[in-house]
Amino acid sequence: MRDKVHPFPFDAQAELVMKAFMQATGEKLNRAQRQVGGGDDVQRFSHGGSWQSHHSYDPDRVDQMQTIEHETRLRFEEIMEGRLDVIERTVDEISNSMADSYAKAFYRMLSDTCEEHGNVIDGSAGTLGEQMLKAIETVEYSVDRDGQVSLPEFRMHPSLAKRLHSDPSLHEPQLLARVEEVKKIKITQALAAEAARKAKFRTREQ
Repeated sequence: MRDKVHPFPFDAQAELVMKAFMQATGEKLNRAQRQVGGGDDVQRFSHGGSWQSHHSYDPDRVDQMQTIEHETRLRFEEIMEGRLDVIERTVDEISNSMADSYAKAFYRMLSDTCEEHGNVIDGSAGTLGEQMLKAIETVEYSVDRDGQVSLPEFRMHPSLAKRLHSDPSLHEPQLLARVEEVKKIKITQALAAEAARKAKFRTREQ
């Protein structure tokens, strides 16, 4: 019989289950998000719902928080039947759905930013090799907190990714030599820019 003083005697256990459920869902979602946007260059804000970076490509731009939400249903019959597999299934459902929404928002933001600032390459002009070379020439390299140059990472549609393995224009010796030349120039420029940036700050010894 249910205790009249404690009508819900398993509240403490239910809270532990919910915490474990949320932790498992959050960890899986974080892993999926890192595959899309990486996890090293993430800025977190704990105040307000908007932010403005004065050192970005668009210092006057104010960005707003975007909400990603998901709704799921858990059938009462499944709980009564003791089907514990529904817990893992629900974790997968929520994390996969939110990760998919995050990826769509992430790539939409990149696409809109490139369109807004003209960082777009005409896919109908020249060979695939020439297009990739132009993209490499356009990208600016950056330096991480450890002083290492971060090489660019390309994200593309699966159909285009397949062409990378078969398109002959990507394997021409002249193109490959030019890519290496551009790479060396970009690395030198990135290191010089980072050195100039650091020179603006005075160290404690000075």
